[in-house]
Amino acid sequence: MLLDIAIIIIILLLGINPKLFFNNLEKEDTRVFMWLWLYHIGICVFFYFYILQNGGDALTYWNEPKLNNQVGFYEYWSLGLGTNFMFALNYFPSKILGLDFLTGSLLYAYLGFLGFILFYKIFKERILYNSRFFKINLFPALFFLPNLHFWSSGVGKDTLLFFCIALFFYGMQFPKKNLIKLIIALTLAYFIRPHIAAFLIAAFGMGYIIDGQLKVYAKLIFMVILIGAFVAFFDTLMLYLRIEDLSAETLSTYSEDRISKLSRDHTGTGVDISGYPYPLKVFTFLYRPLFFDINGILAILASIENLILLLLTAKFITKNPFKMFFKGDYFFKSSLLFFLMGALTFSLILGNLGIMLRQKNMFIPALLFICLWSFSNHIELKIQNQEKSII
Repeated sequence: MLLDIAIIIIILLLGINPKLFFNNLEKEDTRVFMWLWLYHIGICVFFYFYILQNGGDALTYWNEPKLNNQVGFYEYWSLGLGTNFMFALNYFPSKILGLDFLTGSLLYAYLGFLGFILFYKIFKERILYNSRFFKINLFPALFFLPNLHFWSSGVGKDTLLFFCIALFFYGMQFPKKNLIKLIIALTLAYFIRPHIAAFLIAAFGMGYIIDGQLKVYAKLIFMVILIGAFVAFFDTLMLYLRIEDLSAETLSTYSEDRISKLSRDHTGTGVDISGYPYPLKVFTFLYRPLFFDINGILAILASIENLILLLLTAKFITKNPFKMFFKGDYFFKSSLLFFLMGALTFSLILGNLGIMLRQKNMFIPALLFICLWSFSNHIELKIQNQEKSII
């Protein structure tokens, strides 16, 4: 109990003092981080009570290693990736230290908060001109979308992956300088969901290769690395996803099986997408639930958030995304590729709106970045044209 209290106090103090880990923060940044932390912690507490009331994977991830006396750390570690890795990861704090689920939730919430800080720094450094909506600056207002915080504020794979993706994106701004960060991000993502690690490598690898600023020899090096990484990941991915081969029949069967298992109609959020055309499946994954899907207060909040994302995407499409893709730098290209990989693959296998909200959370920061970057680029070009006309 005393250890729980001590750790909780330390976490709360760390949250209100981001300068301990991040240098060169301006006064405005510190103010935003303070509000983000309070907001994030508030949602963490809500998540904690929500899970206690309704149950969920978070409780299993924390209590399984604590209560199961038949399986130890090495057994969990040897059992493989995904859920068993989560048991192994939580073994020390939950079993050895005996920390409460609330303490564990706050530990994970702090990691999620670090992810927000990393994304914040990326957005601030790479987006020159802010955009406004009803006189509100989209950055950092979009960082307060509730679903972003809900699935990054509790014990679970989603919080860890949110942090991993943020750390990887941050590190890829200067890969040579941030090699350790990249290794940590990819390693952790690999053990949680190896396909997400593969997406990160593929997206940024292709982003580098496509980028026109790189020399031919550099592109060849990245292509070799990308192919090598794919070969290294291939067997593990196939085993993790339980796919025997990449034939059209096998993939179709796999997709139908996953939709069936992940629909859970009895929860009230199941959606039969098996008969949907593919574009509608993608739309469902990214922008539902909407107001016609409402079945409670959480669905209302999710609908408002999805409407905002839909409006942002619509505005992004008006900026000629194809032209933007080839004009943007490697970071924009990579972010767009990562988002598309997630949207185009996960939309094939998910049939439950609740699970969609959770799974797409990994890709929403990339969507926000490509939208805000394109808006900024449009403003920049407009200013340049005005300056030319004056001259």
